[in-house]
Amino acid sequence: MSPDPSFGRTGDHFRFGLHVSVAGGLDRIFGRGESLGANAVQIFSHSSRSWEFDLPGPEALVPYHRARTGSSVSSVYVHASYLINITSEDPAIAQKSRITLEKELRTADLLEADGLVLHPGSARGGDRAAAIGRASAIIRDVLDALPELRTPLLLENTAGAGSMLGSVPEEMAALFAAVDRPDRMGLCLDSCHLFAAGFDLSGDDGLDRVVGAFLAGAPSGRLSLWHLNDALFGLGSGRDRHAGLLEGHIGPEPLSAIVLKAKSTGVPLILETPKGEGETLDRLNLRRLHGLAGLPVPEPLRDAV
Repeated sequence: MSPDPSFGRTGDHFRFGLHVSVAGGLDRIFGRGESLGANAVQIFSHSSRSWEFDLPGPEALVPYHRARTGSSVSSVYVHASYLINITSEDPAIAQKSRITLEKELRTADLLEADGLVLHPGSARGGDRAAAIGRASAIIRDVLDALPELRTPLLLENTAGAGSMLGSVPEEMAALFAAVDRPDRMGLCLDSCHLFAAGFDLSGDDGLDRVVGAFLAGAPSGRLSLWHLNDALFGLGSGRDRHAGLLEGHIGPEPLSAIVLKAKSTGVPLILETPKGEGETLDRLNLRRLHGLAGLPVPEPLRDAV
């Protein structure tokens, strides 16, 4: 039986936002989200290009949780470091990835994040089944070593370039099945990655058909998070290059369908659109997001150009 195309109803509250900086302290992320009219944010908890980082201590966590109390930003997501490659055949990289993933998950839980987003990794050895085995073993080991943590690990689909795992529903389903910890995991879908991997989201049933295929193997058959981005290159390019909303190749109708589905089901939606100097591009893309959702532009965004 195919999943319900409602993608897992969680309520009608529209949760949306964008990736924000943690510069100046973790507590600053709430003000940054609020200044853009957002009620959800995503962050890197440390430099995404570094293996080395410390878990946040009381000096960071106390002001963070104080700022979160009463904030209109109700959802926080953490994106794991791009260095992590849990499919690697190199024992040193695999071990670094395992250690870093564990620290990322501990950090996300200390922040009481709604999810830690992870790319499945690159199967550079060419044997994709073996790569799925390596990746699932590391994920399972990390989750089993941290049974007390509540933050779920969200696997994100990929754009399909080269040996990256997770661009097709079958690989994502195989990863979830091999880990076999459905209560600890979820699915994050990225619109640019779907399009780059060759999935046409247009037409009356395009979105339902594509997302339904991914949900067939997802934990509980539900979607946990959307990453909303336009695609700089054409359908099936395999290139993970995001574009601003309505500035790429996906088109307004598929983007609107995603936004309206997220709005009606309560699945949070995070923009990862390109950023320039200041907040100009963020404001522009959030204005466009509201337009796609059929919602009035909130006061903090009305000065956008």
